[in-house]
Amino acid sequence: MLYRRHRHAVTAYVRRRAPEYVVEDIVAETFLVCWRRRDRLPEETLPWLYAVALRTLANDRRKRCHADRAARVSGQPLATEIQPAGDALLAAAFAQLSESDREVLCLIAWEGLSTAQAAKVLECSSAACRVRLHRARRRLDRHLSTIAIRQATAAPLPEGASR
Repeated sequence: MLYRRHRHAVTAYVRRRAPEYVVEDIVAETFLVCWRRRDRLPEETLPWLYAVALRTLANDRRKRCHADRAARVSGQPLATEIQPAGDALLAAAFAQLSESDREVLCLIAWEGLSTAQAAKVLECSSAACRVRLHRARRRLDRHLSTIAIRQATAAPLPEGASR
């Protein structure tokens, strides 16, 4: 029942954070952990599932990093990460954020969690989550402004115009 209720949300969560070829494996591993801990599930399961998926993603990244190092040594092609889709300016600014800033923003904006729910995923207090979110938004805004200014000053002027 839990799988049927949350598999789409967990799959979307993982899909936004990992290459497509590992999504099904990470989702399966997330629900396997859920099955193993079925007698200790919290009342609010979706944030808990996101937290499990987050740790499973971290484990998978470490595994792929080791595989990429081995591939470099052997001359095999490297696995590539999916680039964020959408507004190029926003994607560039978002890419400059730390992983923890990106995660708190994604939990609120993409996953639609409240700060209290996001705090459970991030294993911090609601107050700490609100502070992290505020700071991440400020940093994103700063990066957006910097990139926009760079683009505006680098853009060619219309014929006959001067700076």
